[in-house]
Amino acid sequence: MADRNTGNCVSCHEIPAWKDSTQSANRLTLQGNFGPSLHGVGSRYNKEQLRQWIVDARVIHPNTLMPPYGTNERLNLPARQENLLTHKQIDAVVDTLTTFTQTPVSTKDEKTSEVLTASGLAQLQSANAMNPIGLWIDEGKRKWEKDCNACHALEKVVKAVPNFPKLDASQKLINLEDQISVCRKRDANSPTASASGQFFSNDDNSTLELSTFLNDAARQLTIHIATLTNPSHAAIWKQNLTEGEKLFKTRLGHMNLSCQQCHDGKVGASMRAQKITAGHPTGFPAYRISWQGLGSIERRIRACYSGVQAQVPAPQDIRLRQLELYLKTRAQGLPLEGPSIRQ
Repeated sequence: MADRNTGNCVSCHEIPAWKDSTQSANRLTLQGNFGPSLHGVGSRYNKEQLRQWIVDARVIHPNTLMPPYGTNERLNLPARQENLLTHKQIDAVVDTLTTFTQTPVSTKDEKTSEVLTASGLAQLQSANAMNPIGLWIDEGKRKWEKDCNACHALEKVVKAVPNFPKLDASQKLINLEDQISVCRKRDANSPTASASGQFFSNDDNSTLELSTFLNDAARQLTIHIATLTNPSHAAIWKQNLTEGEKLFKTRLGHMNLSCQQCHDGKVGASMRAQKITAGHPTGFPAYRISWQGLGSIERRIRACYSGVQAQVPAPQDIRLRQLELYLKTRAQGLPLEGPSIRQ
């Protein structure tokens, strides 16, 4: 029930006995409140009802957010063919749940480790001497002055940062990192110039450094995704936006969750040590403590696919750009935070 690779119940639920003994041990054992507490669940349901909740809760509640642990039926793009739990594991979970018969008498209103962690991250981000993102900003500035300054006016490029993703000359949807990749390929003098017809990875070091520098310079500019006026271009743009919205609202993977269910319906709830946010992409590239490094928005979206145990799109897959477009449109008018630090 606490194993991330199997049940992972603790990500969404408070588990009574387990919390008492281990919750304060370290950050990774913090429990979530995405779903209801399991206090007293053994008194509210009999054994067969508990088993049905675990095997496939959709039979009881068709719109439930509870993943089906005993079946893969009616799931979109599950990462593997096996069920999340075996029959033996389900039996063990049910037997454990039947022991949770007590309900808590009272709860204390205390500061949680999540709050303290968020505070610590904010302090780290605001301390220029300690913020690791400064390394990428400095290197990005050096690369800009060496390879980009002769062709591009920095002020003009910075003003364009909040307008991505957008269609390129071939009507392909690209993000800022893709555009940087195109420019790097054109630079015949660049030691990292690509001989292939492919973009550099969004998380290629040089691309990330330039993106970090530009996003830092664009801090506090507002996201502005403009609708195109050319009818044929506008139709392509609209199709991409529609597909992005569909992806945002589609349940995926073994967890059978959509972006919308977390980032619209559960904002402020917790999954382990993670507070669920509205999912606005205002702070990228992001330095994540769990990555021990900087990553693009593409990497973050792919990590979400992995988190719901869905088949993860390959880098530069059009679905990643379409979802980014919808997320940016959803955040229209919000100021860019610049590169940020996250858990």
